[in-house]
Amino acid sequence: WEQRKDDDLSLYWPKGSKVPQGHEAHQRRPLDQHGYVYWTDFFNPRQLLVHAQLLKAIATVGSYEWKIREYVLGAFQQYLRNQCMFSFWNPQRDTPEPMFSNNNFHPKTTAIENCVFPALGRGNWASSIEGIIEGRDWALHPWEAVSAEDLRRKDAVLADGISGKSEKVFPGDPTSDVKVFCGSSTEMPQLAEASQDLVITDPPFGDLLQYSELADFFYVWLRLVLKDKYPDYFTADYTPKSLEAVANKFREPEDPNGFYQRLLTGCWREAHRLLRPGGILAFTFHHSEDEPWVAVLESLFDAGYYLEATYPIRSDETKGDGQFGSQKVEYDIIHVCRKRTEEPKPVSWGRMRREVMADVRQLQGMLENHAKEGLPAADI
Repeated sequence: WEQRKDDDLSLYWPKGSKVPQGHEAHQRRPLDQHGYVYWTDFFNPRQLLVHAQLLKAIATVGSYEWKIREYVLGAFQQYLRNQCMFSFWNPQRDTPEPMFSNNNFHPKTTAIENCVFPALGRGNWASSIEGIIEGRDWALHPWEAVSAEDLRRKDAVLADGISGKSEKVFPGDPTSDVKVFCGSSTEMPQLAEASQDLVITDPPFGDLLQYSELADFFYVWLRLVLKDKYPDYFTADYTPKSLEAVANKFREPEDPNGFYQRLLTGCWREAHRLLRPGGILAFTFHHSEDEPWVAVLESLFDAGYYLEATYPIRSDETKGDGQFGSQKVEYDIIHVCRKRTEEPKPVSWGRMRREVMADVRQLQGMLENHAKEGLPAADI
């Protein structure tokens, strides 16, 4: 590494790129006090040598189309999180765990690494590339998972032929052409007013995840080969942060929750502009505290929607009883909303209290039953 870092590999590693000051990297976890000042401090010299060679090969080897090279960059960023000083051993699963198994910059006391090109094991190049291959296969032959339990309610005989909890089905639906835009969801001038039937989104969960601060870990590497292709998006040293809809105490020390709610309201309003009168806004949200729920629902109503239905689904963040992943919240809530056609009318406090109490009595038995079955308090 010492021989090549300023020679043939000089353009393929984030030389001199510092971890910028922020809520996640300095207020929650003072990385500089642990010796992590530059992004290169997240890797040992052997890992830097491998990563720089991989990135150079992806950008220069052969005569492949650029879109193919971008495709492989998806595997490269997975490899980065599997081979760094924040990769660690999970004794419960007896397996390596990549960085961001928990979405933070928590320094590790016992870092591990794997070989680059073995046929077996987790965290090597072969395992990092699996996801993009599976994604390509799905694009060519889309499938959906059918729940055996749901199928049993409709066709018990057919359900008996399923051995597991679900079965892949291939509906034959084509994957249509799509357009991808990068920008703030508060302003999407590329799309005309009342032009969309459906908006699906997954808004940030208050202050739980500082997406742009975490994303810099990948960005400082990817921009090295993307800045000339996409100068509008990858010229800057770090990801844009000023219009990120999160509660960030470092950037907005006076009122981080208020800033989050205002940005979220702006995003809902832009979606409101884009939706046709009968269109649907659907989003998922979960949080173990009350305040972010209030912020999300208030911003939703302020933007001109009403909540039509909610559907609880098991969260992809649930990792069981282990120490990795979310332990507090087991279910996400899918919210289905429509544009209000008229402004809500005020009601008396007495009437609202009676309606709330009636709803609580109706839900009490169900919630008590869920509690007995072990549903976490945060979900209830």
